[in-house]
Amino acid sequence: MAALTGSWRETIDFYVFMFFFAICALGGGTAFANVPSLLYVRPFAVLCLTAFLLTPRQIDWTAIRMPALLLAALILLMIVQLVPLPPGIWTALPGRSAYSGLAEIMGVDQPWRPLSLTPDLTMNALVSLIVPAAVIAGFAKMRQDQRQATVILLIVLCCASAAIGIIQFAGGKDSALYLYQRTYPGFPVGLLSNRNHQAVLLSLVFPALRVWTLMPAADRGWMRNRRWIALALGVMIVPVVLATGSRAGTALMVAGIAAAFLFFPDTRGEATALTGARRYLARAALPLLAALLIVLTFLFGRAASIERLVALSAIDNDQRFQFAPTVLRIIRETFPAGTGFGSFDPVFRQYEPDAILISSFFNHAHNELLELIIMAGLPGMLVLAAFLWWWGARIVAAWRTTTPATRTMRLGVVVTGTILLASLVDYTIRPPLIAAVFTLGCCWAAQRAYQRD
Repeated sequence: MAALTGSWRETIDFYVFMFFFAICALGGGTAFANVPSLLYVRPFAVLCLTAFLLTPRQIDWTAIRMPALLLAALILLMIVQLVPLPPGIWTALPGRSAYSGLAEIMGVDQPWRPLSLTPDLTMNALVSLIVPAAVIAGFAKMRQDQRQATVILLIVLCCASAAIGIIQFAGGKDSALYLYQRTYPGFPVGLLSNRNHQAVLLSLVFPALRVWTLMPAADRGWMRNRRWIALALGVMIVPVVLATGSRAGTALMVAGIAAAFLFFPDTRGEATALTGARRYLARAALPLLAALLIVLTFLFGRAASIERLVALSAIDNDQRFQFAPTVLRIIRETFPAGTGFGSFDPVFRQYEPDAILISSFFNHAHNELLELIIMAGLPGMLVLAAFLWWWGARIVAAWRTTTPATRTMRLGVVVTGTILLASLVDYTIRPPLIAAVFTLGCCWAAQRAYQRD
């Protein structure tokens, strides 16, 4: 692999980058803040970030300027939420009356308190940003060919998660390969603890495989073999996504397959073995094969996601819809100050009406847009608006022209867009592994349109 050639000064950052993603894969598959694996994921993130800053190669700031600035804005916002405020200012903030009254009941003076209602959880959210910071720093230190090779890294992650998921599915609910205590036993969750997160991760593999087949190859034979390998991997992953039981993941998988053929044309102008009608027939055969796999998986009773999709009761009993009025009420009563990053769970329990109490817990809004408004208020919306403005500009830049460099730009837009769509019905971006993949997608999208392969 060309990305691994060169002196240690030119390759050390790439090796550290791969090592860091391996650590995220092994212990960063859950969104819960109290899992033991974070005791090594976050320290290794600090070590890798330090290594990136100390290695000899200079940082290419032009490659990561906007992702770094947006991350810095998020960090600053969390720090501001931790700064103690005078009682006169704090008690005037919306949504604080229930807390300020406690001091009056106890007969003590109002203390200085931070904007965040849960400063410990906000500090945890701040510390969690060390993962995207390490990804951004590592990406900025690598050569251009090494950055393109990270496409293969995403493919390996997805295929490894799918393979582990297959073994979990075959082993049943008591499989020893479930990595987390809070998980979905009996479902192929792979490297993650949540079946929805697994389905979203696997849906990213289809455009990534397409980009991989379009990368330069040493000879025509390997280029042809690479296409067959990509087809085999895609065929393997389709039933795994269906078996997760994730409705949103299944829809995103279909969108990912469509994006792979619509957004990444072959512009190399090389002659192929198939011409004319045969070429169009071959292109049509791939989507038809995917459709056939979906039908067969459903007929054999392994497509849990389709079964949940057609079951109206699954939608009627979905907590996302049941609790939406309460979530909107929290927004009305705490906007524009917000309640602090990481505070959704305890704040929701304060507002949760007795009529919707259930034995399970609702620890996230399952809509990152609404949860961001709750936690960060108007400042969080401004940071999100800045990101969406930049992301839209990258879409225009990626589709303005078609060059080898724009393929990774488009892949970055597709990867981030897929995770953003999933975050409208879940908390997909919160596990460190998904956060690292999302940040990698942002770095791909930030690339310049005209760069040498």
